[in-house]
Amino acid sequence: MTTTSSLARNSAIMAAGSLVSRILGVVRQALIVMIFGRSLAGDAWSIANTLPNTVFLLLAGGAINAVLVPQISKAMRHDDGGQAFVDRLLTLALVGLGVVTLVCIPLVPVLVNVFSDSGFPQDAHDLAVAFAFIAMPAVFFYGLYAILGQVLNAREEFGWFSWAPVLCNVVWIIGLGSFIGLYGSHLGHPHQYTPPMIALLAGSLTVGVALQALVLLVPLWRSGFRYHPTFGFRGVGLGSASRVAMWTFAALVVSQLALIVQSRVLTSATAGDSGKLAYDSAFMLFMTPHGLITVSVVTALFTSMSRAAAAGDTPAVRHDVAHGLGVVGATVIPVMVGGIVLATSLTTTIFVGASLETANAFGYITQAMLLGLPAYGAFYVAQRAYYAYEDAKAPFWLQVVNSGVFVLGGLLCYLVASEYRAVTVALAQALSNVVAAGVGIAWLSSRLGGLDLHLTIRTWIRSLVACVPAAVVAGLLAWPIRHLLPAVLPGPTGGWWFSSALALLVGGITFVALYVAAAQRMHIDEVDEFVGPILRRLRGVSPGSRRGA
Repeated sequence: MTTTSSLARNSAIMAAGSLVSRILGVVRQALIVMIFGRSLAGDAWSIANTLPNTVFLLLAGGAINAVLVPQISKAMRHDDGGQAFVDRLLTLALVGLGVVTLVCIPLVPVLVNVFSDSGFPQDAHDLAVAFAFIAMPAVFFYGLYAILGQVLNAREEFGWFSWAPVLCNVVWIIGLGSFIGLYGSHLGHPHQYTPPMIALLAGSLTVGVALQALVLLVPLWRSGFRYHPTFGFRGVGLGSASRVAMWTFAALVVSQLALIVQSRVLTSATAGDSGKLAYDSAFMLFMTPHGLITVSVVTALFTSMSRAAAAGDTPAVRHDVAHGLGVVGATVIPVMVGGIVLATSLTTTIFVGASLETANAFGYITQAMLLGLPAYGAFYVAQRAYYAYEDAKAPFWLQVVNSGVFVLGGLLCYLVASEYRAVTVALAQALSNVVAAGVGIAWLSSRLGGLDLHLTIRTWIRSLVACVPAAVVAGLLAWPIRHLLPAVLPGPTGGWWFSSALALLVGGITFVALYVAAAQRMHIDEVDEFVGPILRRLRGVSPGSRRGA
């Protein structure tokens, strides 16, 4: 199997798992919005969920990925296939996760104080603390999932890692659905929550994350992997790994500071305005295409980049970087444009339990975030290229740039009226992604002796041009459906939901069809690489084409 076909196959496996998981994640978030609405109780839940989830995102997106895949790829060339190295590295990681989790649990009240504005009401603060005490053990299992998943990725077994979150989301959905069945929805006041209600919501989170991690033991066992706890850390090459971990931890601290500013700004919003839950709901929509497309492609490329970097094959690394950037441009730019055009129809359709005003507010935040989606993908590619060289120092400084721009923008958001604060925070996020991506690609080009970005830039420009007719036609079709159809439909809520869903369906299909057609006509190869096999299957294979095979 060629490198390109292997990349396409591995990307397809991960994309399929990510797609199902993301769809279930949307269902999960819709249930959360149905329970809390745009309320203080919802912001309290969002803070509690942020604490363990933030650690997971930073570990999975930084320290663990940065350390394990390059180190394991190098260790697999040893006589024992890297067994001694992996045993010691996993032991160190598991002990570290256990210590972090045990330290974080008693610090929950302090952490809630840090992540909430000083004006956050006391009853909402107390509810956030109650949620977080039950949810905090998920830190260990988030980390365990990331560790075991990267061992599987280094062994080029990608499927289970991308499909395990499906199980987690199923558990969450069952828990949230049970909560709605037992206690109802639209519970926005913190004093409405009793201990059993809190335990059911937060407990579902922790159990789901635990099962997500533990299920990865099955493919590891089947592959012949046997873990033997080993505490002798000297003499097996962990010095390089510890240096990488040190810089990634420093980047984690910088990221935490930016997230703290974000959370405090969002929890300063007046009750009834878009706050942290609204922002997090929009961020979930923002991360869906990133996880489905960019992470899937770059994760499949990362193992190849790590091996090329270890072998000193700089041209191969340059090729992987350019290819990754090209795919990001051709696939993520249309998501950005189409998402901006159809954002309010999307949020009204998904968050069916929310009022039209709330759904529209979520849509505006999503539009602002999407402006930085392609840049976020490019930033991600640059980060992973540095990690392939076991260089976490450059990503640290990139994180400083990203977080620095975001913090400055976030602090300026205090000057904006409460009702617009979440949108301006989203704009600050988009700006920080653009600046960090530009700096990251420039630094990486210097590190690799130059990147041939001519074709990449051409792909990005062509992709943007191909989006223009698709966006115009989709918008012209979707707008009257969403805004005029409710007037002739019975029931204001049902009318708005049906018209928004229909506008999303018609506009989405139109946009995708016109973009793919324009991309093929403009010879954007990265689109054909992923869409071509699907189109050929839909068209079928003629009998004549089979002869002579």
